[in-house]
Formats: sequence, C-alpha cells, structure tokens
Amino acid sequence: MAAPSKRKEETTILKKQIFEYHRSDEETKSIPYLEKYLTISPNELYFKLVYAKALLYRTDLEVPGNDENIESRINKTRAIQSNYNKASKIFQENVLHLEKVRPRDPNLGRWYYLWAFSEWFSDNKEKSIKLFQKAVKLDYRLTECYYNIAALYESLGQWKDAELFWRKYEKAEKELEEEE
Repeated sequence: MAAPSKRKEETTILKKQIFEYHRSDEETKSIPYLEKYLTISPNELYFKLVYAKALLYRTDLEVPGNDENIESRINKTRAIQSNYNKASKIFQENVLHLEKVRPRDPNLGRWYYLWAFSEWFSDNKEKSIKLFQKAVKLDYRLTECYYNIAALYESLGQWKDAELFWRKYEKAEKELEEEE
C-alpha cells in the first residue's frame, strides 16, 4: 500500500517544481522534472504538452558560432534541429488528441500556435502556416498568427499571399483594440 502513496507524493513534488519553473518563465529548467514526471505518469496529456513547450522554449542548447570549426557547428545545429523536431512530434500527437477529447478546450488555439512555431523552427513552413491558421480560427485573439503567416509567405517568396496576411494582421489588431 505504501508504493501508490509514495508515487503520489513524488508526482506532487514534481508538479510543484514544474509549475514553479513555468510561472517564472524558466521552462528549460523544468525539462528534467517533466521527463521524470512523464516516466511515472506517461499518459498525462497536459504534461506532454507542457514538455513540448519547454523543448520549444529551450535555452540550454549552444548556438553555433561563425568562428567554430564546421564539425562543431554541424553538431550544434543538429542538436537544435533534433530538439525542435522532438517538440513538433510531441505537439502533433498531443494537440490532435486534446482536440478529440476536449474540442472546446479554451487553450486549444494556444497549443496550435506553439505547435506552429515548432514546425516553423523545424523548417516545415507550409505546415506551420496551416497550424497558425487553425490557431487563429480557434482563438481570434491570436492575431500574431497573421503576422507570422505573412512572414512565412515572405520567406517563401509568395509576396501576394504575404501582403494579404499583413492586411489581415493589421485589421485583426485594429479590431482587437476596438474591442478593448
């Protein structure tokens, strides 16, 4: 009988630490706690999403410098890319699951928004555009989605589409200001 109570105590301590780091915008420091928590409770949908967010906002991976040798730059770039790919995969599995089990979840748009960034940083620009569109459809207050879509279209050389989304961004921002 002691084992379940010990497990509950351990998960409570881990949750407290994870939330403390997230409240103070130190997601990177929460990663080992999230990994341990998910080992104990692997089916916790919310904590999987929090883990993906922590990977997305991760600050402990070294950025390659121009003065480094090519092998070092490649290794650092691969580590960063692998991290974004992992975040993207976790978001994909769990945001889609969340949408099925809680289609009216008030944070669903925000999770799509974060997933879109992980795809963008994984160099999946077209997928990122679609996810930003879904995010703003779910939560109209995420007007920066239009801004990001416009920037993505510009990076793809699709100037007419970019211009359309710059206008949508300006209009949505104006409407939000009027609403407040």
